[in-house]
Amino acid sequence: MHEYYFSYVKIFIFTLIILSGFVGGFNWLINPFGQYSPNISLKRINVQKTQMAVGGGRIFKASALLNTNYRVVILGTSRANVGINPLHPKLEQMGGAYNAGLNGSNLYEIEKIFNFVLKNNKNTKLVIFSLDFIMFSNRRKTNADFEQSLFAGNHHWLTQLAHTFSLDEAYYSFLTLKDNFGRKRSIYDAMYTDRGATKQTFDAPHHTLFKNILAKNFLVNTNTYAGFCYSQDRLMRFKRILQTAREQEVDLVFFISPIHAWLLETIHLMGLYPAFEQWKRDLVNLIAENANLNPTQKSFPLWDFTGYNQFTTETIPDNLDQAMQWYWEASHYQHSLGNLVLTNILDKKATQDFGALLTPKNIEVHLQNTQQARQAYRQTHVSRMAELQQLVTHHMKKSHLPCVE
Repeated sequence: MHEYYFSYVKIFIFTLIILSGFVGGFNWLINPFGQYSPNISLKRINVQKTQMAVGGGRIFKASALLNTNYRVVILGTSRANVGINPLHPKLEQMGGAYNAGLNGSNLYEIEKIFNFVLKNNKNTKLVIFSLDFIMFSNRRKTNADFEQSLFAGNHHWLTQLAHTFSLDEAYYSFLTLKDNFGRKRSIYDAMYTDRGATKQTFDAPHHTLFKNILAKNFLVNTNTYAGFCYSQDRLMRFKRILQTAREQEVDLVFFISPIHAWLLETIHLMGLYPAFEQWKRDLVNLIAENANLNPTQKSFPLWDFTGYNQFTTETIPDNLDQAMQWYWEASHYQHSLGNLVLTNILDKKATQDFGALLTPKNIEVHLQNTQQARQAYRQTHVSRMAELQQLVTHHMKKSHLPCVE
């Protein structure tokens, strides 16, 4: 009886070892998050890491940032990830940069990533923060792959070993394999792989993409504007980032992302604009407070690239064969616009009437000027504004749950 029992146990263990080996080998070969070295690229098998942004961006970027020598690190949400080019000539001249922007991120994550960078990259002297209103909502969820990454404080080799034999990672490996086999590229492939836009890149006209991202990502999603809760905890984390930078003698540059005017109008139509303006005031005040506590050091600059100007009000084409110069859709901008952002903040001056350096002295005038520019924009885009109003009215499903810290 016991002999049969132990035989079954041995068979079970042997089978488990075989299956684990298969899972580990499959994950290592497909390498869905690009964290294994060497990375074997096989055409129509694993070249396109299509699931990296979906389920493994934090895992990959934490590994990439471990004990490296980047002089500049870029932090932020997918807007920074998509729109800021770490190979910009000015960043190259500074000693090289790494774009650690993460899709769907929040300030809880970003504070931890900031501390991780300072701990593991002693050569980092400048951190560029791309700030988004959405990061300061306490309903902005922490992504599952963050807790699985080194950013959360996990041990490096144990974390990698767990991933290698993980069925969750095998699922993303399978999707990567499926996507690579006979898959057509969409506009979002161009966004995340920096290949640029061509006629073949687009799967829908920009006008459709604008409406889709607003309807699906902002008007109904409680993780974004539909459930937005302006968080004092997130502001305190921002305050801690400022002080940590002082203690570690690291320079910071902040900029507010240049979202398209349609998304700015959506913030208005959803009743969030008063909080949006207060957020800018709070950022300015916290930076000024930090500067007052450190009078012998220069203040950290805060640039605002939102508003209504020749870039953020770019015409939205209706035809599939018309490409935009500055935007992918209402939320994400292209490298062409990101390059202007970097040039302005690194040269420390606004060019082409794009961007404003915010201070306690000019914040109220700046907010008033933005409101005046909005009125002018609405008067010259009456039909488009009516269309946007209809979209918001039809799709908006805001959460009415109370905001709790």
